Formats: sequence, C-alpha cells, structure tokens
Amino acid sequence: MCQRYPGFLRAAIADPQSERRWFRRGWVTFERDVPIKEICWNLNNIRLRDCELGAIVNRDLSRRIRTVNGITSHKTVVRNDIRLAARIIQNLDSRFGLWQNKDEKEQPKSELEPFSMHSTNPVLKKITDYLIEEASAEEEALLGTSADPEEGENTEDNHSIQRDEELMSVLDRLLIYLRLVHSVDFYNHSEYPNEDEMPNRCGILHARGIPPSSKVTSQELNDYCQQFEKKISPFLQAISKLSDEEGAKLGLKDENTEVEKFITANTQELGKDKWLCPLSGKKFKGPDFVRKHIFNKHVEKIDEVKKEVEYFNNYLRDPKRPQLPEHPGNKQGGGPRVPPPQERPDYGPPSSYQPYSGYSNGRATYYPIPRDLGREARPRPSYQQRSSNPYEGRKIIAYTDVDTPGDTDLF
Repeated sequence: MCQRYPGFLRAAIADPQSERRWFRRGWVTFERDVPIKEICWNLNNIRLRDCELGAIVNRDLSRRIRTVNGITSHKTVVRNDIRLAARIIQNLDSRFGLWQNKDEKEQPKSELEPFSMHSTNPVLKKITDYLIEEASAEEEALLGTSADPEEGENTEDNHSIQRDEELMSVLDRLLIYLRLVHSVDFYNHSEYPNEDEMPNRCGILHARGIPPSSKVTSQELNDYCQQFEKKISPFLQAISKLSDEEGAKLGLKDENTEVEKFITANTQELGKDKWLCPLSGKKFKGPDFVRKHIFNKHVEKIDEVKKEVEYFNNYLRDPKRPQLPEHPGNKQGGGPRVPPPQERPDYGPPSSYQPYSGYSNGRATYYPIPRDLGREARPRPSYQQRSSNPYEGRKIIAYTDVDTPGDTDLF
C-alpha cells in the first residue's frame, strides 16, 4: 500500500499492546525530498480492514545522546557495569549463535563454562583482568591496618567520584558492541527491536553524565549497583521456552494432524464413488485421489497450514507473548478465602429466641438480640407469619376538633 508512493524506503510495525486494546504502532520511512504531508493525507483517506491508519509526520529526534546519573563514572560502578555488560554479551551471543564453534552449538547451554573462560568474542578478550580488584593485603596485615571496616565503625564515609580511564574505555567498548550489534541501550536497560526497519536505525543512546559535585557514600554506590542490576536482570537470564509437556497443556498443535484436518475438510463426498475437491472444483472417484490432487496441485495451501502451525507453536513457547493480564482473583493468595457451602458456619437464630411475631396491639413486637450476634444472624421477619391486615384488632379513632360543630344541620 505504501509502495505506491514515490520515495518509499521501508516499513516497521511494533507488537500489539494489550493494555491499549491491541493497538499497534507503525513507521513508514520515505526519502526526505518527497511531499510527506500529502502522502499522510492520502493514507488517512484509506481504511485497512475497517481500521483508520491515522498517519502523522514523525519528527526527527531532538536528542540522540542522553545522559544518565553521573555516579556511573565511579570506578566501583564502572567495574560492576563491566561485569553485567560482559554477561549480557555472552548471553545474547549464545542466543543468536555468534562467536561460537560447532562444538559449542551442539553442547547444551547448561554445560557451557562462564563467559570469562569460554567466549571467543574478541570484545571479551582478557575481560577478567578488569573484573578483579587489587589490594595490598600483605602490607595491611603487616602494618596492622585493614581496608575492611571493623564492627561498629562508621561506613558512611564521604568521598568524591574516583575515575579510572582504563576501566571506562573497556566499558565503552562493551556498550558500543551491545548498542550496534544487539540494539541494547545499556544505561536505559532497554532493547530497541526491529531497529533496522525504523526511521532512525541507530537512534537513541544513553551515556554517562557529568559526575556530581557533591561527595557520595559507599551506601549510595551499593544501592545504585543493586537497583541497576535489578532493572537489567531480564537481559541476564537466558530465554527458556516451554517444554513439550507444558506446551501440550496450553494446546500445541501437531503439524501432521493439522495437515490431515485440512485434507479432510477439503474432501467432500457427493455420492457413491463421487468426491469433490472444493479448492479446484474437480471431482474424483475416491478420497485417495483427492488427497493426491491436493498434494500435487495445492502445495502452497499445505505450506500455508504448516506455517500457521509453526507460528502458533512459537507464539505459545514465547514467554513474552502478548496476552491478556491475569485476573486478580486467579492469583494464588489474592483476596480472602471464601469457604465452600459445606464449611460455612450456620448463622441461624438460636432456638432460645423466638422469631419476629408481626404486629400486636398496633405496635411491633421485638425480642432482644445479643450483642455478639452478627449482622447476618439477626432473625428476619417471616412474611408468612405476618397478618394479612396489619390493622386487625385496632379501634377506630375519630379525629374531631373541639371547635368543630357536630354532625348536625345548622339551618
């Protein structure tokens, strides 16, 4: 549809968003010398499957390089970021089969050695030299000093940002590799999927900001490292797909079974020794001939069924598949437990209390109810016990005023 207009380059469609009624965003890239607003106007006049496109002009990026907290320049944080970035690179490389030998691809992932000892990626070469800290342990032991704080000693010592240019250069090399090869923005702990199809193929990049002028404490450094590792943790975990047993519970489809269903649905019996293929409208003497006809003349239909089965199974095995949120009542431990009918206690009125007896002598008769009896335990009046005439037995009272003359003829 967009290729009809001059200057078309590429198109990209994002995943549907379940929280916005499966709304999907799309980006169509054209050359800069085309009348883009006229093209948007024409696209807005087109309905695609009863849906309006709502085309607008996408502005250029205001800031491609964005800064983060300057505490990231401290050598303690930099060393921790090198460790995390190296683990992410090893995880993503193994996921996409990069920098792996044939033996490594055949070997199960659980048996692989850690990235520092096994990866052949040149970016991770001698990475362990920058992960191990150095300390003068012998000298401190001889002099009777220790770098570790004693019990009761104040650990909230303030110190300025300590920069290590060598560590920062190693970290920058890892971050650029993640950004260009795997489209991962490390400091923003996010991934930009389908970036090669977007208008800006390498758009936003987050970098270290200006170090703070005030001093920081060791507790602030530890808190930042823990929080950042928690946010970046999805990239540290290998994607685990569902097993065949778990997938079967969710409804995995079998390719051969679905092909047989397709053939059965397109084999119709018209009469004795007369069978029809609805795909072509031809008639045959038996179902076996229809089957051979479908495999010979309608191979593209069989391939389409196989692709649908593969797509459906991959959707089920994807742990990040779009799906409706789980109802709060279905979660374990959510909400109070409601006992089944046989376990619910009987809150009926005690036998020592008489039920509501309706009206007597113009007044309703109530019996005392104990304070500890619940609201649901209060005896309710029975409609069958009520009298049909609530005023039965009541004397008629004549409301006549004293100054009003009697019922006599005045004239």
